[in-house]
Amino acid sequence: MLTEAMIPIHDTDAVWGAWRARSNALSRTPQGFAERLSACLDLGVSWIDHADIYDDGAVENLHGEALTHLDGEQARRLRVISKCGVRFESPGQPGVRIAHYRSSADFITAQAEASLKRLRGERIDLYLLHRPDYLMAVEETARALEALVSSGKVASVGISNFSTHQLAGLTETLDLPLTAHQIELSVLANQALDSGVLEQARSLKAAILAWSPLAGGALFAEDRPVNVVLAHLAEREETDMASIALAWLRRIPGPVIPVLGTMSVERLQQQIEGLRRISLDEQDWYEILQAARGARVP
Repeated sequence: MLTEAMIPIHDTDAVWGAWRARSNALSRTPQGFAERLSACLDLGVSWIDHADIYDDGAVENLHGEALTHLDGEQARRLRVISKCGVRFESPGQPGVRIAHYRSSADFITAQAEASLKRLRGERIDLYLLHRPDYLMAVEETARALEALVSSGKVASVGISNFSTHQLAGLTETLDLPLTAHQIELSVLANQALDSGVLEQARSLKAAILAWSPLAGGALFAEDRPVNVVLAHLAEREETDMASIALAWLRRIPGPVIPVLGTMSVERLQQQIEGLRRISLDEQDWYEILQAARGARVP
């Protein structure tokens, strides 16, 4: 029988993104972060999104420290996503003088092991290549990912921000299924509807993880024609505009799973409840798209 602790990424409806946790007074301590994790679990959100570059690994470390403030049952229910491959100048990345990407086997293996140490876990449930490396030696990268899975350090692998051609090149070589593709996708950032990325993910049975699903707040930051539509639908559904924007994402065949970055438990609860309750019909969905693009569909 499938328990909540065993819910695979394809069957979840939301992920909580932890990247801003240390910038929030209520979640920047191990106790505060543990309370956020507990709140996520109470809402049925067990997948937590990390990356090795989030505050130079300090967010992953915060997660690991927070586990001591959870009981064993809570810790077992958590599922962790992490990512590697992005390098830039920062105190935590000595020797880096320019932003670039890395995908060598030694680097991928070392970063996964470092993330596991910070997270205080035995396994990363989903490990993503954060960005496509233009210098990627595809066979070397594929063998490194396979080795991480065969060693038990990683349960499944995926990619983030790849084009269809870049993804095809990796899948042709990788002797593992890609479980997920994390891309920018929102009412405003809707290019994936036409790029082929969504169709490719469906053909591979890979979930789409939508980062910045509310356009980093820009969706509500200024007066836009789409806001009028979102506000009207929010009034009809007795909810807020954010919940309508998330329901719009969930209407896309996939699955399309939003990575929610709010640090407010109250907003997270409202967003989760809204995307689970609200069902937009075809005309609602296209009305939002046309208002966002400023033109009717051809």
